[in-house]
Amino acid sequence: MTRLKRASIVLAACLSAMAFSASASGQKHNLFVHIRSKKGVYFVKGEFYVQASVENSWKVLTDYNHIADFVGNVDSSEILEQKQSSLIIRQEISGKVLFINKTFRLKLLIHEHPRQLISFTDISRKSFSIYEGSWELTPFKGESKIVYRLKAKPKGWAPLILGQHAFKSNARTLLDEIRSEIIRRSAG
Repeated sequence: MTRLKRASIVLAACLSAMAFSASASGQKHNLFVHIRSKKGVYFVKGEFYVQASVENSWKVLTDYNHIADFVGNVDSSEILEQKQSSLIIRQEISGKVLFINKTFRLKLLIHEHPRQLISFTDISRKSFSIYEGSWELTPFKGESKIVYRLKAKPKGWAPLILGQHAFKSNARTLLDEIRSEIIRRSAG
């Protein structure tokens, strides 16, 4: 094999890898997070599309006892009480802002509207004076569109700019991990 032919093969392989990388990162860019704050309250909205049925997406979002297996900052999650369309779940979540590590304790009252909406509110108020939000699922051209909303006011928090950065970063990571788990489970 001549040098020119080897160089052509190497160049083709590099271009293929770059194209694959670009398409994979395109998947990641299909995830949006917007945050704003007002008087210490953070408003987060994130959304993504995933090539999976709403049913498969729903199964991941409602896998409360195993969420710590696929969401990195969830240390523990367990169902304490379950009724027909509502649950109470205890969660511990780790957060980090610069060099400060913090554990947040939540007792979430969850209301489910199957394969459409999950709303949640922290009823313990140990780590947050306000912590409420939702997950909304919508079928979209053979995919699932998932919208995440959170309104939160932490107790004893850092300056607003640090809080905004932490909430945005954590939301982006959360959505990416959820989407990855939906894709993994849908594949097989």
